[in-house]
Amino acid sequence: MIENFKKYWFVVLVLYFKINVLGFFFYVELLEVNYLLGFARQDKLARLEAKQHLYNAIVDIVLVLDGAMVLFLMYYVIRKSAK
Repeated sequence: MIENFKKYWFVVLVLYFKINVLGFFFYVELLEVNYLLGFARQDKLARLEAKQHLYNAIVDIVLVLDGAMVLFLMYYVIRKSAK
């Protein structure tokens, strides 16, 4: 697995960046939906709450992926320095 990471580190870095940009976009949308929930009528309330749950789940997934990437990079650096 580490050998493949050496070959494709740039691709992994670009995908990681794109996932974070997407997470930031959904975070901004989540803030907008939270603001609109205060002023929404009853018929739009359910739709906005569904959007809020979806965006919240996507932001949480991105945060988990960020944490996994940080842990992997720490593992990779420690393994490289141990050799």
